[in-house]
This record gives sequence, C-alpha cells and structure tokens, in this order.
Amino acid sequence: MTASTESRFDRLERLLAIINTRLAEVSGWLVLVIALLCCYGVFTRYVLGDPDTWSFEVAAYLLCFVVFFAIGNALQDNIHVRVDLLQELFPGRFAQVTRIVGDLICLAFLWIFFLKVWGVFHDSLVRGRIDETTLGWPVAVVQWVMPFGVALTLLTQAVMLAGRFRRKP
Repeated sequence: MTASTESRFDRLERLLAIINTRLAEVSGWLVLVIALLCCYGVFTRYVLGDPDTWSFEVAAYLLCFVVFFAIGNALQDNIHVRVDLLQELFPGRFAQVTRIVGDLICLAFLWIFFLKVWGVFHDSLVRGRIDETTLGWPVAVVQWVMPFGVALTLLTQAVMLAGRFRRKP
C-alpha cells in the first residue's frame, strides 16, 4: 500500500505502533537505570556504610514509568495476560466472537481504569501534593504517566478492535 492509498486508520494504526514500540524501548532503558540505582544503593549501604536516601524512591518512581510506558506495547504485541481457553476449545467463528467480546471487556476495563488514574492524578495536581519520601517531589510529576499510559493503551485497544472489523478473518 502506498502512502497515497493508505487510509487515515492505517496511518493511525502505524503511528500508534511506533509510539508504543518507542515507549517500550524507553521502558527497557529505564529498567537498566533502575538496576544501576539499586546497585548504587547496595554499594553505599553495605560497602561505604553510609546509605543514600534517594535511590530506592527514584527507582520506585521509574518502575511506575516502566509499567505505564510498556502496557500499550504489550497489548499491541499480544503478550499481555489473558485467557484463551474458550478460543482453544471452540475454534473458528466462536473464537472470533469471544475475541471481540474480550476486546470490548478490555475496553470497558481500560475506560474505568483511566477514569480512576485520572482522578488520582488530577487530585494530586490540584492539591499540590508532595510525596512523603526524602525527595519531597510534587506527586503529579510522577503520576502524569498513569493516565497517559492508560489512555494510550485504551486508544490502542480501540484501534485493534476496529481493525478486527476492517480485516477479513
């Protein structure tokens, strides 16, 4: 398919795939940073005998970024947790129907999840909450990734579901 015949839907699908893949790559690099921070924390505590006060908190915050940056890619690449028992027992048309029903349930869950994490983020932003660790950072600086990641995953799920109807089985 050439660029001139590519539909808006196909461009959206391709753009989402690129964004999800890049964010998953960022997540991978963040895992490396987390590992290095943990090594640093162990070194300062047990080798130097003077534990730092920030590496664990930063690693925990980065882990939040890892999860919410990677969930869209996990959904897109079909590597997320799900139960395929009905599709294996009843292949064919029934499997297609259960896959669509599963996608709709996933969409509903992601919408509810988005509303919840948006509420948490918005509350922290409006109240100007500061974390209770030694860092003393505004909580919203970290929490923005939750609604961002869930919204991107919700959009990915909606596009995947629409794609099921656009393509022939």
